[in-house]
Amino acid sequence: MGKRQIAELEPSELVVTIIISEIATDPIVDPGKPFATAALAIAILLFLEIILSFIAYKHIGFRTLLYGKPSTFFSDGRINQNEMESQRFNMSDLLEEIRNSGATSLDDVEYVIMETNGNVSVILNTENRPVTPSDMGIKAAQTEISYILIDNGTLIKNNLERLKISRKWVMDKLHENGLKKISQVFYMGADKSGNAVVVKKGRDSNE
Repeated sequence: MGKRQIAELEPSELVVTIIISEIATDPIVDPGKPFATAALAIAILLFLEIILSFIAYKHIGFRTLLYGKPSTFFSDGRINQNEMESQRFNMSDLLEEIRNSGATSLDDVEYVIMETNGNVSVILNTENRPVTPSDMGIKAAQTEISYILIDNGTLIKNNLERLKISRKWVMDKLHENGLKKISQVFYMGADKSGNAVVVKKGRDSNE
């Protein structure tokens, strides 16, 4: 199912999750039921879910059949009453979603769409969208992602390799911040440009 929250699961995925939890609790509640049977049933369900997810990933038609398709409630200044009725979505719900997006009325939005996982996307119209640097003809600097180099006294070597920096570079940065050991650091992060953030532990480690 990937790294998704319960609210982001498709209906079929949520059903499988609930069924698996029910099967898993049976041997715990009733010791007379063999654990192997429950484990086999869970394995079968997981296998079927993986297969269905893979097929849905590869084939749009099957994905639509399994998960459905997005429902457009509002577009081009018109409310799709039939679509709202089929999804049991009333005007109070629609206006609530619009307010949650930062808009105040239907005049401020271009589209309101319910996605297949139940989330509602509100697209503001051009006049009400936040101004971006490109709108003002400004060329903004590229955004740099910060990677964790030290997490609660532990050096993350994979991220050192990703940023192509050495342990010596890390220690130099620690020395600049008055620290001598990695075990003294609660958090250290850095980006590809060499910008680093160092947060000292609340109390020094004795290591």
